[in-house]
Order: sequence, then structure tokens, then C-alpha cells
Amino acid sequence: TPLLDIGEEAGVLMPSGCRMGICFGCVTPLKAGAVRDLRTGEITEAEPGVLIQTCVSAAAGPCDIER
Repeated sequence: TPLLDIGEEAGVLMPSGCRMGICFGCVTPLKAGAVRDLRTGEITEAEPGVLIQTCVSAAAGPCDIER
């Protein structure tokens, strides 16, 4: 499940646009943990400067994002 959907279901107001990974309206820093890109399966781990798209990223274990 995309992080964007999880956040919204929890009542968190999160930026978004197309919800398909095209517009980059949902980009946010990944502060801790790792996420999986739902389009490619690629795992991205947190490190300084790493940005993710919440509409096409799912948690790959515990993670922390900036909202």
C-alpha cells in the first residue's frame, strides 16, 4: 500500500498530485528506514538527501518520512 494512502487513511494531510508517480507532487524526504518502489520493486534506504514519492512507495519495514 502506498505511503500516501496510509497517511491519508490515518488522517494526515499529505501533498499529492497525479498519484501515479508522474508529477512529483508527493515528493518528501525519507528520514529513516527503507521503502520499496511499487513500480519497479527497487528498495531505497534512508540517507541524507534521499527523496521519495509517497504515491508509489511502500514501507519496507519501519520507516519515517517528513511530511
